[in-house]
Amino acid sequence: MRVGLIRIAVVAAVLLLAYGRMLADAPGGSWVIEGLTADSVKRVLGMSPGPDVAGIWSATADGASLAIIPGEPPGAPRSFTRSCLIVVLRSPRPGVRPGTVMGWCSPAAKAGYYDCTMFTRCNGSQLSDPKRFTLRLNDSSRLSLIKIHDGLEIVVWKIIPYMFRSFLRERHDRPRDLDGFIRQWPVSGCGVPAAPRYL
Repeated sequence: MRVGLIRIAVVAAVLLLAYGRMLADAPGGSWVIEGLTADSVKRVLGMSPGPDVAGIWSATADGASLAIIPGEPPGAPRSFTRSCLIVVLRSPRPGVRPGTVMGWCSPAAKAGYYDCTMFTRCNGSQLSDPKRFTLRLNDSSRLSLIKIHDGLEIVVWKIIPYMFRSFLRERHDRPRDLDGFIRQWPVSGCGVPAAPRYL
């Protein structure tokens, strides 16, 4: 039993060290790209189109307007894939300025999937607490945002004998991939429109 506990402790230490090293390279808080507007994004992407996710998007959770543009976060290790910055154009939070970088993403090995890091806490005008997500390009106009749950989980109730365990369990019927973004620009003719119009 003692050897088993030592193995678990070693594995936990290695996982925490790897996770800490990955987040140590990433910026701990947001920064602002001055002068970034929807018009400047359209102009830049019109001259040099970016990856499939590049464009202007609307968040399904709060209606914020975001731009996904080619770029890399400061201090990130050099990558051979084309990474993108996720930048706020218009936010329902009054303290968050246009041009605030709220995260970044890079293509994964599977087509239509992107590894993403986004700031999840807002302290006035500063965004902080980076967390990992997976972005999935469902079609040309919809992008799902799925949170990644890293780390160890201690399940205490497994220790209790079966007859004393609780018969109540939490249920979560909502699928994890319903939150995300709807494309506003460029509008593609091949996807399902975000708001269809009927004659």
